[in-house]
Amino acid sequence: MMQAEPGANVLRLADTGFEAATALLARSGLELVRVADGAPIPGSYWGEPEAGVIASRVYARADTPLHSLLHEACHLLVAAPARRTSIHTDASDSLQEEDATCYLQIVLADALPGFGRERALADMDAWGYSFRLGSARAWFEHDAEDARAFLIARKLLPG
Repeated sequence: MMQAEPGANVLRLADTGFEAATALLARSGLELVRVADGAPIPGSYWGEPEAGVIASRVYARADTPLHSLLHEACHLLVAAPARRTSIHTDASDSLQEEDATCYLQIVLADALPGFGRERALADMDAWGYSFRLGSARAWFEHDAEDARAFLIARKLLPG
């Protein structure tokens, strides 16, 4: 993932509120920690306003992009449960886990009212995610079989 300009036209937590995102993460045993506006975001790999991860917590501010919040949460979800507790900032160096994370964040976007899969795909492209087929949609629809299989094997998606 590559960070775009801070003014990139993507949906942010302020646009939808924290409630739905908090509930979504809680259903998976994760905690969304709200960070005060302008404060540093703990565990942010790419820097503000990107979300951060530490163990089972995802840290975000109102200006954090929704795609970033989901991406970091999904890193925690795809990690083996025993490894999750040791995650701090850098969730994985595994290409397989990175692909699974991107796939799952697209699927979970539908669970956030006002966001959804279509907007998630557009925001990922606007932010600068890089895929071999040129866009998040092309990758998701035509080149993500391995990521889907990984998620099914981990019981994060139905078979």
